Amino acid sequence: MVAMADHLLDISGPARQLTTQLTEEHVSLLIRQIKALEPNYGPAILAFPTTPAGQVNLVNYLRMERAAAFYRARGELRPLQVEIIRFLQKRTSEAYDRGVKSYNLGRLSTNLSREEAIGNFIDKDVRQQLRELYNNHGIETSKIGPIRIIGREYDSSGNDLTYRIPDARIGDTMIDITLSRKTISSRQIRGFFNSDMNPKSVVIVRPRQVGNDSVYMIIKPGKQK
Repeated sequence: MVAMADHLLDISGPARQLTTQLTEEHVSLLIRQIKALEPNYGPAILAFPTTPAGQVNLVNYLRMERAAAFYRARGELRPLQVEIIRFLQKRTSEAYDRGVKSYNLGRLSTNLSREEAIGNFIDKDVRQQLRELYNNHGIETSKIGPIRIIGREYDSSGNDLTYRIPDARIGDTMIDITLSRKTISSRQIRGFFNSDMNPKSVVIVRPRQVGNDSVYMIIKPGKQK
């Protein structure tokens, strides 16, 4: 029986500990957990990495494989939510640096404000990386399934049909990649919660460079509509 311990679902803890605690035994544990869910699983690992960076990459890969196995075998989405948020936090911060450099070199649209131009760059860059991640781990995305990359979330409660477009969705959680800090009072966030999809939470992912609260969750209040 495989169970996801709370400490294994921590978003920041494992990443900080990997450089000192990563061992072949830990990798073997992850593989055993995956095989408990998918007995025929065989990871494409040629040799155990010798560098700290290589070991971190291997553990991140296997954590994602484990999350994908939980989804395929049991339909459980929480492990996948955690791994995707960890992935997006890192990639968003990296894309921010590239976006700032591109803006300073005059490579981004001059018709937008600096924040808008860099924000658009980050959105496009990170969404493409997320698509590749899902493809690499055999996870299907669609416009109507529980795992989505962008896509309209409609609100049919009013006289006119309206919609919002989150950057990603995993089950009952929407994910918004943004430079600015957002709260339940933000129009966009209220729109997410008012959608027919009726999410339980919205996770805000921001570059680490713009503030300490780079990742946080907004829980849906009792009633929004």
